[in-house]
Order: sequence, then C-alpha cells, then structure tokens
Amino acid sequence: MNKFKIIAAIFAAILFFNVMLSCTTKGCKDIVACGDSTAGDYNLLLKVRDPSRPGLQVLCIVPEGYEYTYHHPWTGKPMVFETKHKFIGVATKNDTIPNIVKAGMALSDSGIAFGDADTNSNWKNPTRYAWDDFDWMRYVCEIADDEDDAVSLMTIDLVDKMHATGVSENLFVVGPNSGYVVEADAFRYDIKEVNDGVVVMSNYPKELWRTQIHKKLLIASSFDIEKEEYIRKGEVISLNSLYCVRIVDVGENSIVARQIPFFKIIDGKILKRGIRVKIELGNRETVGDFSVELLDIDDDKARIKLCYKFKAWEDEVMKHIQPRYGSISVSDMINWSRLHRGDLNGLRPMCEDIFSYEAVAIYKIPKQNYEKLSSGWFAANHACSSIYVPFHICDNAIFDPYETGEAAELSFELLGKYGHSILTDNFSKVEEVFLYETEAAENTAKDMIANNLSVSEFLTIVDTGMQEQAWLTQQMWMEASNIYDQKNKQEIMGIISGIWVKNYSSSLEYMETAMHDLTNVSESEYFIDKIEGIVLSICELRNETLEIIGSQSHLVGVEYEADSIFVKQRTYGCGDVLTGGQLLTDLSAMGAERNEMTDPFPDVMSVFLTMFFMIIVFGYRPE
Repeated sequence: MNKFKIIAAIFAAILFFNVMLSCTTKGCKDIVACGDSTAGDYNLLLKVRDPSRPGLQVLCIVPEGYEYTYHHPWTGKPMVFETKHKFIGVATKNDTIPNIVKAGMALSDSGIAFGDADTNSNWKNPTRYAWDDFDWMRYVCEIADDEDDAVSLMTIDLVDKMHATGVSENLFVVGPNSGYVVEADAFRYDIKEVNDGVVVMSNYPKELWRTQIHKKLLIASSFDIEKEEYIRKGEVISLNSLYCVRIVDVGENSIVARQIPFFKIIDGKILKRGIRVKIELGNRETVGDFSVELLDIDDDKARIKLCYKFKAWEDEVMKHIQPRYGSISVSDMINWSRLHRGDLNGLRPMCEDIFSYEAVAIYKIPKQNYEKLSSGWFAANHACSSIYVPFHICDNAIFDPYETGEAAELSFELLGKYGHSILTDNFSKVEEVFLYETEAAENTAKDMIANNLSVSEFLTIVDTGMQEQAWLTQQMWMEASNIYDQKNKQEIMGIISGIWVKNYSSSLEYMETAMHDLTNVSESEYFIDKIEGIVLSICELRNETLEIIGSQSHLVGVEYEADSIFVKQRTYGCGDVLTGGQLLTDLSAMGAERNEMTDPFPDVMSVFLTMFFMIIVFGYRPE
C-alpha cells in the first residue's frame, strides 16, 4: 500500500511539474527548400513570425561596420561588437538601430538567410544576462562568412563555449550551397544538413525531443511515432507515454474522445485539454495534444490513427508542398504562407489571427552573385492582408512605411476590415506583376555585374518603387472598405481589383481604363489620385533605372517629364505614355542591344512622334 502511494505521489508530482511549466504557444513556422526541390539555381527559406516581442513588424538595414555594445551572457560585462556583414532584418518596431537589433529573421550579404522557432526547453542559461534567440541570431548573422561558418558559430561558439542562450531553438540557415536545421538549447544541439529536399517545422523539438522530459515525453516517446489500433468504449490509446486519449463513446458513424489528463496550467491559468471531441467516420480532429483520425468502426470497436498534433500538421503542409517538388518558387511560398485551418484539415493555419502581429519573410538565395542578388519578400503583417514586397541585400534604402511600421499597421487594419482570404486574389495579382518585373530586373543586374557595374542603386530603385506601389494599392483597399454606399463600394472595388495584370505594361493600360471608369462613379476621387500615384511611381522607376543602366537616359528624361504632366492633368493614355520608352521587362533586351546601337536618331524620332500623337489624340493643352 505504501509503495502504491509513493508511485502515485511521484506520478502526481510529474504531472504537476509539467503543467506548472507549460507556457504560451509560440507561433513561428518555417519552410526550407533546397537543391532539387526548387524551380531554379537557388534555395528558399520561409518564416512566419508570430513575435515573442509583440508589436508592428518592420524591415531594418544594419550596415557593415556598425558597432554596438552588449553584455556578456553570464557575467553581464559589456562587450563591443562590430558588424562584419551587412544584413537586413525583420524586427519589432523599436528593436532596431539605435537600439539593440532584435531581428526575428534576417538576410546577410554572405548570402545567408536565418529563421528560428522557439521550442520551450528548460535546458537554458539560468542567469539574468542570458541571451535570447534574437541575440543568438544576430551574433551569427553579422559575422558568418558562409553556411558552415554560421552553423559553427551557432553551436561551437554559443553552445559548447558560451552556453549563452536563455531559450531553446530550432534555427534555420539557408545559403547558396545548402540549408541547415539546428535544434539547440544552452547545452546540446543537433545539426541536420539539407542539400536536396524540403523541411517544415514549428515550435517543437524532434531530435532533442527526449531532452524535454516533463513537456514532450509525457505526450509521446518521440515526435514521429504514430499508432493505429482498434479501441473500445472506455479504453485508451497512447504514444508510449503517460498522456493518452480515451474513447468516451463509440457510435454507428462516429466516436467521442478526450485527452487524459484533461487540464494544464498555462501562464497561471487552468485550461482544459480534455474537452470531449466528436469525430465522424473518415475524419480527423485535434484532441488536446493529439491528432485522432477515425478510420473504421466495427460493431463496438473503432479503428483509430493517433499521432502528435504537430506531426499531423507537418504532414498536411507537406501535402501542399509535395506536388510542387522540383518547381518550388517564391510564388509557392507566398501561397503556402496563406494556408488556413480549412486548408490544413482543421490543424494550425500558417496565417493565424490569434496573434495580432504576424509578419512573413521569404528568402531566395541564388547560387551565383548571392552577395548582391540574395533577396527577400516581406509581408508586413498577416500574409492574407499584406502585399508581399521585394528587397535585395544590396539595397541601400527601404520605403519609409516598411521601416516605420505604418505598412504593418495598415495590413493589420485591413485584416480587421476584410478578414482572411478576401483580399488574397487581388493582392496576388499585384505580386504576380512584382515577381515578373523583379525577375527581369535581376536579369539586368546580372548583366551589370558581368560588366563590373554596381547594382545597388538600380535594385534599390526597383524595390522601393514596388514597395511604394504596394502601399498605395493597400491604401485604396482600406479606403474602399469605408465607403457607406454599397452600390458605389462594389463598383469601386470591382474597378480597382482589375488594375494589376501580369506586368507593368499591361497594368498601365488597365489603370488608364480604371481611371476613366472611376470618373463616372461618385466618391471616386481618392482612388483616381492613388492610381495616378502608382502610374507616376512606375514611370519614375523606369526613368531612374534607365538613367543608371543605359546611354539612352537623355531620351527618357524628356519623356518622363511629359508623362508626369499628362498624369497630373488626366489627359493621357497610360499605354501611349509608355510607347516610346522601356519598362523593366525590356531592360535585359536593351542591355544586350545597347552595344549594337550606333545611331540614336530613330529613337529620338519615335519619342517625339509618340508625344506628338499623344497631344493630338488626347488633346493636351498647357494652361
């Protein structure tokens, strides 16, 4: 009897220790795609950030040579750090220069992208000076020369030598040659190299599963374990551990299940984990920490498939990824960042609104010219209410709203107005144009690099131009949500939903039509002004990029000046404005042909003839 009481007391203590140490669910989600899984000679990393430091998410540039002082992770004594490699991070507003940069994901000019996901182990530096995950990432990002160097710094320096961190992590490193997943806490680590393939992970350990005795081993003996068994009413099924699922009832076409034990304490609150869940035949449901699928019912027995709920989540995400294997692109990553609960069989969505501030970055690391052409695509808040905008590691500026938090705030407000998925189709049209034009710009940049020309200013103009155009487009959708008259609202939404098509050339033609149509709709002045702003932004982008790359810049300046006048006076045709000029999609061809041009006279004539016919056709008369 005494022996039984002792065993029961130990069991109760384990459960109590577990629930008392439970913590709030983290929300970071990462996808790595390397080698033969992608559509080209590049590797990809996606990170959805649900920040542990809540607030508006921004882009921040940390230049090479930047110095700052930070404390030692054990003694607290000041240490001076110098940034060896420029990087662009995604951080919470005010976690940027001149404060200590606390980036949740980052891209360095070594051609390395970094992401992470907390795993909540208690194997950590116990002092008040312990470094957090952002310190871990910053230390590596600013000095690592390549992927292998980054992994060495993460593990040998920060774990073996310094035991620096106060939080355990899944760390994701993607460079031009390969990717790595590093599971680590303050005292141990596991390294997985990804040369070819895809990895999907969130906030849980796999290889270090058994080190979290009171948090994970109570759920399952390993992350990957699955079981299929026939279970009767009142019986339980487990994953070789203490927590289990009890079948409360077996019906003709369904069962009722609940987790045992049925409570946890999270942030000091007792939460039920043993809520009874009805599962229909052929369906899957989440029951506490578990995924339960009802495969069959035979009289009073139910055939159950049981696994950890995040194992089921990974499998569901991979169902979307696998058909694209070998052709995975930035566009695919954008689509996957917008997966919802309904897309993932009731499991955790990639885009989830239980977190107010959720930013996404998608990194593309080419095998060649990675120190200049490594790039990112940034959704300032939830992916469903943001237009992804590009940036390159060589950029020397970011469009202000993406540095100040205004872009994140606007996306946050759009989510509140429209909810999930409503804006996805319209925002995808903008992104299609940006992806098309960015690829053309990168091809031009490759030619410039081959000719020993700097591409920094060129790509900065391209990226900040697109960032401005996304900002203006999102502002239109915000204003549209506030229109009281429902007929006007639907008409205006229908018009602005059609202004972005395939590339800049096509889009400008549709913008011309949209502005003409809007003149016949009341309450449309705001939208006409915003579309004019987008047109001017595109014209200015074209003018400035051509001025950098070509000997034809003396033609473009005249033409852009005329474009501006026509836009401001609304006496122009968008397609005609651009007839005599070049768009980004023409830049590569222009660069190839530039050396063959000996007589610019025919082009001068085409510009002036174009302007002449514009004045005749559209009736431009200076005031």
